[in-house]
Amino acid sequence: MSKKLIKIFLNLFFINSFLHAQELLTIDNAIKLGLEKNYSILIAKNNKEIANFQNNFGNAGMSPSVTLNGSLNYSNVNSHQEFATGVVQDRTGAASNNIGSSANAFWTVFDGLKMFAIKKRLDLNEGLTALQLKQQMENTIYNIILGYYDIVRINELIIAGNQNLSIYNERKKISQMRLEIGSDSKVDFLLTQSDLNKAKSDLIQLELQLITAKANLNNILIRPADTDFKTSDSILSTYNPSIDELKKSSLNNNSGVLISKQSELIVNQTIYEARSANLPLIQLNGAYNFNRNQSQAGIVFLSRQAGLNGGLTASWLIFNGNKNRRLVQERQINLLNQKYITEQTKQSVDAVVYINYQSYLTNKKILDLEQQNLINSQEVLNISLERYKIGKATFLETQETQKNLEDAQNRYFNALYNTKKAETELLRANGGLVK
Repeated sequence: MSKKLIKIFLNLFFINSFLHAQELLTIDNAIKLGLEKNYSILIAKNNKEIANFQNNFGNAGMSPSVTLNGSLNYSNVNSHQEFATGVVQDRTGAASNNIGSSANAFWTVFDGLKMFAIKKRLDLNEGLTALQLKQQMENTIYNIILGYYDIVRINELIIAGNQNLSIYNERKKISQMRLEIGSDSKVDFLLTQSDLNKAKSDLIQLELQLITAKANLNNILIRPADTDFKTSDSILSTYNPSIDELKKSSLNNNSGVLISKQSELIVNQTIYEARSANLPLIQLNGAYNFNRNQSQAGIVFLSRQAGLNGGLTASWLIFNGNKNRRLVQERQINLLNQKYITEQTKQSVDAVVYINYQSYLTNKKILDLEQQNLINSQEVLNISLERYKIGKATFLETQETQKNLEDAQNRYFNALYNTKKAETELLRANGGLVK
């Protein structure tokens, strides 16, 4: 094999190794990974499962209770007994034993409808944990999207920064050439060198920002902080919302609003639970008992009993110092407070929708302007460089045109990111991040 073929093979090997080391992470894959592994979501899922376990007829008090009991007793005593007939009986070391067992059943058949109120509360609590899981998923997706596109934004700025470095190097060559032929002073050359060093410093800062942004996203995805990856090279926004539809859907679908409404229903059920104490309590009970008693002292040497028994117990709390009435009043106030929280949440969501809708529209307008500014700034800089080469443009003019280009780049990519951020916030507000 020739040296040339070996060199080509080695180049391909190293390129392939690099591509495998730096995976391509799409936004969809990042969201999928986050939903599978994020600890906050896993905790919310476990809480939902716990609520599912708790939601049963037994916890509501609707099921009967059955217990088995047993006992065994043994004794050895000295006994002295005097009977009415005048007979006196003395026994030394008299042994006795007792064996007993029972099966008891207990069932509340009426408790002022408290058991039904508890079961309804357990149903609502299970629904609440489902809403909390959805909210946690939305928050995680929101953080993933912002983190992901922040990396895209920084990458774009780094690409632009590297392009700007080549322009600075070109300016440095021109200023050095003009210095050598005596058409420029050394001041222009040194200022160009200073601008170049500043551009390199800014680029290093961007590289640090990129490392930090990737580490933050890896943390959300529960991956090692130093896991390297590539992202897509663009920020796309095709969202076209209507403010009226957003306000309507947000009040109906926002997780915060739904959670607060669900909490209202739960607090309302606790009022029914408290009121149940004002009604009678009826309980059924039954048992099977077995008892065997044997004694060497006394009249009866052996006694054995076995059989069923059952009964009905009813009770009615007439007065307990108005404790229950005050408990009902307290829970009614809690319900009123929860309704205030719901209205406050609605107000906050409405403000979030309005602010981010305006932000979305504003940044869309800025995008159109800055895109044109970017094109114009690049063209002006190209013209200025050509003029600088032939001595028709001053150093300050060329420096200013490049600064205008860099500013336009920053404004454009920041507007792209801010548009995506406002879009994502609107989707979270109206429940659109989790289908």
